[in-house]
Amino acid sequence: MPADQPSGNRVTLAHLILLVPWVALVIDSLAPVRDNSYLWHITAGHLQRAAGSVINSDPLSFTMAGESWLTQSWLAELFYSIAEERFGLGFTGLMLLLAGLVFTVGVGVYVYDQSKSVPATAIIALLTATLFISFHVPRPVLFSYPLFVLLVMVWSRPALRWALPFLMWTWASAHASFAIGLVFLAVHVLWKREWRAWPHLLVAGSATLFTAHGLGVVTFLTDFATARPYLAYMSEWGTPNFLTPTLLPFLIGVVVLIFGSMKGRLRPDALWLIVPFLLIGVSASRSVATAWIGLLPVLALALRGTSWRFGRGFPVPIGVAVALLMLALPFLFAEASAIDEEVFPVAAMPHLVDVRTFHDDYAGGFLIYTEAFTEGVFLDDRAELYRERIREFVEVRADVTPWEEIFERDGIEQVLLNTDEPVLRRIQDAGWLTIYEDEFFVLLRP
Repeated sequence: MPADQPSGNRVTLAHLILLVPWVALVIDSLAPVRDNSYLWHITAGHLQRAAGSVINSDPLSFTMAGESWLTQSWLAELFYSIAEERFGLGFTGLMLLLAGLVFTVGVGVYVYDQSKSVPATAIIALLTATLFISFHVPRPVLFSYPLFVLLVMVWSRPALRWALPFLMWTWASAHASFAIGLVFLAVHVLWKREWRAWPHLLVAGSATLFTAHGLGVVTFLTDFATARPYLAYMSEWGTPNFLTPTLLPFLIGVVVLIFGSMKGRLRPDALWLIVPFLLIGVSASRSVATAWIGLLPVLALALRGTSWRFGRGFPVPIGVAVALLMLALPFLFAEASAIDEEVFPVAAMPHLVDVRTFHDDYAGGFLIYTEAFTEGVFLDDRAELYRERIREFVEVRADVTPWEEIFERDGIEQVLLNTDEPVLRRIQDAGWLTIYEDEFFVLLRP
């Protein structure tokens, strides 16, 4: 019997490693809320429920008020709105935990089904857990990960492909990354030469055109494509650094693919899948996680049949005791799901007045959620909407472009920025007064 398989009364190291994603998942899920995008999505959900329709123009800012803008994540936003109304932000941790659980279990089940190896499953599960630490956020992209894994699993079983239109409709209603799912299906057809599967792909793609925005799903994609120069100003759209601890697993995954090719487990035709998803992975930091999911079929094949020999394992009672400890331990380090006051200007809120305010995109999501301003915010992280204003803001904040003209044009009467912003000294030298200051934020008015 292979050493990586239990002998009936033994628990192996590989089995215990499979629980590591759970530990990371619990700790990460129950941390304070630090995601600005998530907060404005909640408000967008409130507005759509009140109006009884999806949003077609910007209602959240005074700089782009009334401009054409579609809520690509309308389904997720409706869910946020209902949950927040009933439970407050306390539901966030449970939502993250459940979505992450579906995702990680799905990855484990799929990889084991394809690799037939517990060690291979443990290796990929561990790499996946490490990689997704920085991507496990409550914004709508959260739902794209389990939906993509379900898509991969459904496609691997032809008898289940009737579910593809439902998965794609849900994904297109929750996040614009659904297009990557269609890419996966298309290249998988080419890789496996499943020419009779094209109707499944066409029906799945057509389902995305029947969301609340109809053909607006195409607008989502074109908006992001044409906004690429402005997205570059946001760190999540920058070039990924694969030498950082959280992105290093992707680089290890590339090594795994090379290893699988050398062992003859991957044939040259696997490049149909490998090349597109490697390109997606290196295109932007926020694309790495989605690209990893697309590569799961070839990663599983690259490690197919893997075994290791690290002793005979542990007796079942000891293995169960260690497993229970791993299941319970993360709750000791978990924190309540609340607003992180080091990230958002919570303490500065009582000192704000309801006037047009200059602030960054991160504070923008929080200020939208708290309904701090009647006219709306200066900007948030919707780069596809703000476009040129994103570049303009970055240059003003860095004290590269003079602030006076922008303030006069937009009627700015208040400034709320992080304490380390270069432009602050210039504004203070011009006579603006410090109304409030703490370790993280400064509030100025003339």
